[in-house]
Amino acid sequence: ENYVRRLIIISLMSCVTFLTMYAQNVNSVFFLNDLSQRHRLNASFAPRYGYFSLPIVGNTGFTASSNSGLSNYVFKYQNEYVTFMHSSVAGSDFLSGLQNNTYFNQTLEVDLLSFGFKTRSGFWTFDCTMKENMNINVPLDFFRLAKLGFAHATNYYDLKNISLDQSNYGEIAVGYSTNINQQWRIGVGLKALAGFSTEHLNYSKFDVTLTDSKYTVDATGESLVMSNDLSFNTDEKNRYDISSYKLNLFGKRPAGLGMAIDLGATYQPTNKLTLSAAVNDLGFLTWASRYIQKGQASGNIEFTGFTNVGLDSINMDDQLTHLKNQAKSLILFDKVENNGENQTERVPCTINLAAEYRLLGNEERNIRGGLLWNYYNSTSYSRSQLMAALTFKACKWLSASATYSVPKKESNRLGLALNFSPGWINFFAASDFATTRLNKQLLPIHRFDMNFQAGFSLYMGN
Repeated sequence: ENYVRRLIIISLMSCVTFLTMYAQNVNSVFFLNDLSQRHRLNASFAPRYGYFSLPIVGNTGFTASSNSGLSNYVFKYQNEYVTFMHSSVAGSDFLSGLQNNTYFNQTLEVDLLSFGFKTRSGFWTFDCTMKENMNINVPLDFFRLAKLGFAHATNYYDLKNISLDQSNYGEIAVGYSTNINQQWRIGVGLKALAGFSTEHLNYSKFDVTLTDSKYTVDATGESLVMSNDLSFNTDEKNRYDISSYKLNLFGKRPAGLGMAIDLGATYQPTNKLTLSAAVNDLGFLTWASRYIQKGQASGNIEFTGFTNVGLDSINMDDQLTHLKNQAKSLILFDKVENNGENQTERVPCTINLAAEYRLLGNEERNIRGGLLWNYYNSTSYSRSQLMAALTFKACKWLSASATYSVPKKESNRLGLALNFSPGWINFFAASDFATTRLNKQLLPIHRFDMNFQAGFSLYMGN
């Protein structure tokens, strides 16, 4: 029983083994007025100076989040730590700490080139950026199966909607912002998008039943791969294996092309109060049909036990091979005809609404309070966040912002951002969740949100 359960779990986990990481900004930098690349959060924002950012070090951002952490899977037993599979861990204790769906999200954003400059009419920006995003969803019954097995009331487990979504693309953006009058400022950013790869994997049916006489798995999965850089190994029946892939990154044209737009506005009714609104990444990517690969996997596994096992002769190799081949059918996809149709997808978008009030000081030295509501939405994952901020501008070239994410239940709600801009350079570093608890191996202990963004720019012009 333990061997077969282990085999089933390993087969399921292999469905999400090819993990690479649309990206979310670190919001703690929102109220740093001197930040060189603040227009990424609102197209109407502009720094005091023109700037030029070096590749990669100019701006790099990383995020990772999940509604579970190490403490959900590791428990203390006597003087050591054991996993949730240990006999000392009660199933109810383990499962009560998980939600109906366990998710993991990861994003990465890297600048290849970025600069901005002033003209008499307004501020112009140019950005060339690479972005990546990955989302995984695992239903609760996956962990019920792993932990309970026959101890479940019905011994039936529904694992449908176990899924993975991954995308990466590049963008070239040109932005412009200008003052309409002393109170209003508006901005717009136009983006050309190049899609390199995207993969969607979901099991619309995944039934596991355990009885005294047999174990059965009945599953149907759908995959959609759109890429000119990613290829899969195939078997003798021309089925492709999603756990065995190759990356061909050089000399390839994009598999998809698209456009997006950023819109932003700032209203200053008094010299102390600033209101702003922005919608970022309103757009689409269209993937060429010749780079689209659709597939469907169907697995119907039935295990009734090993036969011909005696004291004098134990020969289970053929039976184990047959069982493994059955399990592998869960990740072998038959190609589905695409009929020459292109595939258009919406790009994940972000909405930012903010208010900021100067509590003390003047333009050069001040203390400001702010509120930011941020909403991020992709086809497979969405989240909203309300953030309060207190920003200190100690002098013309140094400012810091401390933030607190109001609705988050996690312990790591505190954020910190720093902008340092003496003379001809601008350096910033920020994290919305600066207090995430990690173990010695740098793994998050509790359900978590982690992000970090940093960049280095050179001032250019006045």
